Amino acid sequence: MVTFVIVEDDLKSIEKVKTIISDVLFSYNINYEIKVFNKCTNKLKQEIKDKSTIKTYILSVDLKQDISGIDIAEFIRIDDYNSNIIFLTHHGNMFETAHRNVCNIFEFIEKYQNMDKRLTKDIKKIVNYNMDDKMLCYSYQGSIFKIYLKSIKYITRNTEERKLNIYTDNKIYKCNKSIKEILKLLDKRFIRVSKSTIMNYDYVNELNWSKGYAVLLDNSFVDSVSKRYKR
Repeated sequence: MVTFVIVEDDLKSIEKVKTIISDVLFSYNINYEIKVFNKCTNKLKQEIKDKSTIKTYILSVDLKQDISGIDIAEFIRIDDYNSNIIFLTHHGNMFETAHRNVCNIFEFIEKYQNMDKRLTKDIKKIVNYNMDDKMLCYSYQGSIFKIYLKSIKYITRNTEERKLNIYTDNKIYKCNKSIKEILKLLDKRFIRVSKSTIMNYDYVNELNWSKGYAVLLDNSFVDSVSKRYKR
């Protein structure tokens, strides 16, 4: 089940977003639901607190009330870091404010700049991610480990233990393979950024080759980046 939560007080915008979602999901054999709110209500707050499923929130920044879409997104991120947040707005100058106050924004879309095309692309990406079931499988100390590739943020060699550390959203796994061996088990979303580190490019917000670091979507830093691997 894929759940979309629309918070918008303009009826035309609501219908447009619902149509875009339905058009995209028509070609997928999955169940989905669309929930609509025109302002921040207790029912919306209950929906946000229900973390039984990962949701996609499509929030209008410009709500005609004291609580804006950015305020709602901040409330979401208090307990829910995994759900997707897409902002829609008439005011492009709110971009910095949104990113300054809300972590891990999936997209910020100006309604007057190809909104239909950009939102369609984003929803396809979200649905494809949810359907992505590729896994990294390996054995370690007598146990078999299976990790979804989409959950792996980066992999780095622990020189003291002479093992690999596999960093996911909420856990660190150990592996006794080499960087070259593990790279063969991954797909094209993974890039080698140094002698000892592989990164999932889907998690990268900034990759600074000259200064030797990467910033991930959760604003964490990885400082083992070498410009020798830029090519």
